[in-house]
Amino acid sequence: MYRKYLLPMGIILCLSLLLRWLDAWLADWMVIVLRCCGLFCFGMSLNFGKHKKYETWLRKVIISFVLIFFLVWELGYVMIPQLKSFFDVLGLYGYIVYLIYIYCGWAFFD
Repeated sequence: MYRKYLLPMGIILCLSLLLRWLDAWLADWMVIVLRCCGLFCFGMSLNFGKHKKYETWLRKVIISFVLIFFLVWELGYVMIPQLKSFFDVLGLYGYIVYLIYIYCGWAFFD
């Protein structure tokens, strides 16, 4: 029961309190990286104990590239106007990116 319900709840609670308290002292990029890591860990905790027998390294590499791309995109290092307008049309900004971080964490160990 601990691993299934309390661990994800504890991760979200600790992440929110940590971001709330450290927001004034940390730089903006550190808050973004901490949020990304916390949401990825939350996604991993949702899939705890459900490992399949086959492990594919290619899927993990693709998920890692997607996670790094959205992290670099959110940090502002990738500025492609056509891609930005495409993401705006799709609505990929704000909380949707956070859900992508959670999905990457969940899919990493699926």
